[in-house]
Amino acid sequence: MIRPQTRAALADYLPEQRIHPHAQATTPHELLRSLTQDLHAAGAISNPHTFTRALHTRLTHTPHGFHGIALLTARTRTVNTPAAAFARLTPELAWPGADNCPARDVFILTAPHRLKDTGCLQTYAVLARHTAHLGFRRMLAGARTAGELYELFRMIR
Repeated sequence: MIRPQTRAALADYLPEQRIHPHAQATTPHELLRSLTQDLHAAGAISNPHTFTRALHTRLTHTPHGFHGIALLTARTRTVNTPAAAFARLTPELAWPGADNCPARDVFILTAPHRLKDTGCLQTYAVLARHTAHLGFRRMLAGARTAGELYELFRMIR
């Protein structure tokens, strides 16, 4: 019997311990460094300095935010496994977004340079499409705890 493949949920790449509903940062660099340390501690990336530099390069070349939500992706050789990190900023942070709105919610989405399974990329694309919908943005804003956010991320497939 052939079983249909089930799509991975965002929560499969973003466990509750990498969800920070009350993050504090004064600059994008400070936030990226903090989230990169989370990914490094989890073993998802091997070199936090190189990875953070890659994220900054991405930020300087194209905007990565819309509607107060920043999605920053990176596929580099320093990534060991697909992984994600999330932070909700209080107060909002000036961010190079497409609509010039400050960022409140920031996702870092990683994938290895040589990817064997593209499931994470499909999941990340679904997340990007969700951020365009007002209903999802309201649910995201309404989730207050890491547990509530994790449950929301379990629905993104």
